[in-house]
Amino acid sequence: MIDGIVTPALRDIDYLAPCAPYPAIPSGVTAGQDSIYRYSIPSDEQPTLTIKDYIPDYNGNFIKPGHYELALSNDREFLYITESKNLIAVIPVFKLAENEEELKKYRDKTRELTKAEAKEVRRQERAERRKKRFNDIIEKKYAQTGATLPEKNYIHMEASIEYIKEGGYYLIFYEKGYIRAWGAIKIKS
Repeated sequence: MIDGIVTPALRDIDYLAPCAPYPAIPSGVTAGQDSIYRYSIPSDEQPTLTIKDYIPDYNGNFIKPGHYELALSNDREFLYITESKNLIAVIPVFKLAENEEELKKYRDKTRELTKAEAKEVRRQERAERRKKRFNDIIEKKYAQTGATLPEKNYIHMEASIEYIKEGGYYLIFYEKGYIRAWGAIKIKS
């Protein structure tokens, strides 16, 4: 480029990009087609599982010590141990517990309400609107000062692993929100 004049060769580069001899994605698989995205975990926020020992399997492979994400499958039948979105292990769930109060709230939303219940629902909606107005004022104050807002929807998450000597297995505990699940990894004795 000389004195703001664009040469014809530079102008034509954009037109030639789709006809380039090498593809933009060498493997031919885009991000949306990868199995990580097709069979992915429900959300990115999963509890962290810290493994302190090597966990061997019957084929001679093992899970290294480290920090992993523990996720529950959509059908709630398996626990997934992942590291950087790579699947490390699939563990069957042998026990699943859900908080009855949370389930009751969900089920109550689907049934018809009596007059007294409808009145209580309207009262709660008014309280939520007042709370929303109050939160809007707080957000404006944070915006004026340049501070960052605290996270709004905090969900309690916990994951732990424990070796049970009597049975010769690792017991894995998963909790996210109101769902709890237990899985086990049997090790070779």
